[in-house]
Amino acid sequence: MAGGGSCRVPERWTDYIPLGHRMPGTRFIAFKVPLKESFDQNLLPEDRFSPHDLIREVEERKEELGLIIDLTCTTRYYGREELPPTLRYVKILTMGHKIPNRKTISRFKHFVKRFLTANKDNDKLIGVHCTHGLNRTGYLVCRYLIDVEGMEPNAAIELFNKCRGHPIERMNYIQDLQKRALKNSCKEKNSGSDVLRNKGSTPAKPQKQLVKHPQHCPSQPSLAEPRNPGSSKKKQWPGPTAQEQPQELGHGHRALEQRQLKKLDHLEQNHLQQRQQKKQGQQKWNHLEQKKQMKQNYLEQNHPEQRQQKWNHLEQNQLEQKKQMKQNHQKQNHLEQRKQTHLEQNHLEQRKQNHLEQNHLEQRKQNHLEQRKQNHLEQNHLEQRKQKRWNHLEQNHLEQRKQKKGNHLEQNHLEQRKQKKWNPLEQNHLEENNLEQRKQRKQNHLEQRQQKRNHIEQNHLEQRQPCSLAPRNSWSSPPSKKKHKELLPPQSPQPSLPQEPSPARKRQRSKHRLGEQEMS
Repeated sequence: MAGGGSCRVPERWTDYIPLGHRMPGTRFIAFKVPLKESFDQNLLPEDRFSPHDLIREVEERKEELGLIIDLTCTTRYYGREELPPTLRYVKILTMGHKIPNRKTISRFKHFVKRFLTANKDNDKLIGVHCTHGLNRTGYLVCRYLIDVEGMEPNAAIELFNKCRGHPIERMNYIQDLQKRALKNSCKEKNSGSDVLRNKGSTPAKPQKQLVKHPQHCPSQPSLAEPRNPGSSKKKQWPGPTAQEQPQELGHGHRALEQRQLKKLDHLEQNHLQQRQQKKQGQQKWNHLEQKKQMKQNYLEQNHPEQRQQKWNHLEQNQLEQKKQMKQNHQKQNHLEQRKQTHLEQNHLEQRKQNHLEQNHLEQRKQNHLEQRKQNHLEQNHLEQRKQKRWNHLEQNHLEQRKQKKGNHLEQNHLEQRKQKKWNPLEQNHLEENNLEQRKQRKQNHLEQRQQKRNHIEQNHLEQRQPCSLAPRNSWSSPPSKKKHKELLPPQSPQPSLPQEPSPARKRQRSKHRLGEQEMS
């Protein structure tokens, strides 16, 4: 399984045991890189291995870690803050796939010697890990045992493989370690070599005979199972993060199939190598038998007395060799059966893991689809609510506009009706005012005429009064009729008869009455 970003699980990390056993006679213990809690989301519960799990498992074995040497070429797996403060931590950036340089080897030896000299009185362990805890870890640990402790290369490799639980996979590391026996004389040991051993354990004695290279001794079985041929050539160092680049979730099934095919190819290669070794052993055995026969023939011809003794001795040796061959053959068959059972178990476990991963992926897909459906339904529900609100607002707006229009029309209608009602009334009122003004004008005119008449009469009377001194002339002419008419009192005007109203006047009066009735 793999996640996204910096929390990707290293490739093939789950295929290896988390923690190995302590190497007897030393303080080394190898394990794969522990991952911090952010990686747990991409791992099954049974596959998780964190720094806290490492310390807990070591304590369960009634042991204590004193130093951790980190050989990974990245800092994304875990940090110093996740370890207890009493535990020492050393980071040595080491590139994978390639043999470590002299500087890296000297730093590793320096930190180990420094820790051993500072912890003579206790039995704390030195934990070493790379990404998988196999190749870089195995090379540096075995290199220390060979260079400092004087151990034979094959013995150091075999000891590491047994204690780690997995063999060193890269042949370039194994070949370089086996060459150490030819370069080093193994006579001088470091002064701190005794501190490396346990208090009750026996010291590791250096063997006198050097083991030849596996190419020169084909009968000897290989100590480590190599990877596919050409893997070291194909894979070059791309960078510190590209080495542990994991697979994505969608390619998990293909990756597991590729691993199974690689393992099958690996087993076939081992089987071919074993067959070649058997053939070479048989050829050597046939060559030895021919030599023995030549010797026997020579003895029979020259020494007839010793012939029977040697013959008996040879028969015993042959029987013993046959027994040994049978035992070796039985052991090989037993080992092959165990390997097959182990492979079958691994195959079943892988199938279970694949099945669990597929179920997990299907569940995630289903959950994703359900979430998308829910989100879609929620969006539709929100859109419907928005549409309803919008329709409701539009309806309210239309109703308000209708009401405003209705009110406006009613007001206009009432105003029009009022105007219609008040127009005839105003006309009647104006006509009445006009009549009153006309009456007042007539009265004023009449009053003025009467005043004039009164004034004229007074003047006339004053003129008619007889003068006491003036004689009355007999020849005075009588007053003229005009003056007589002026002197007459004004006659009262004859009352005019009431005239009938005109039809227009009748219509106005009827409208005025209707308006008064409506107003009432």
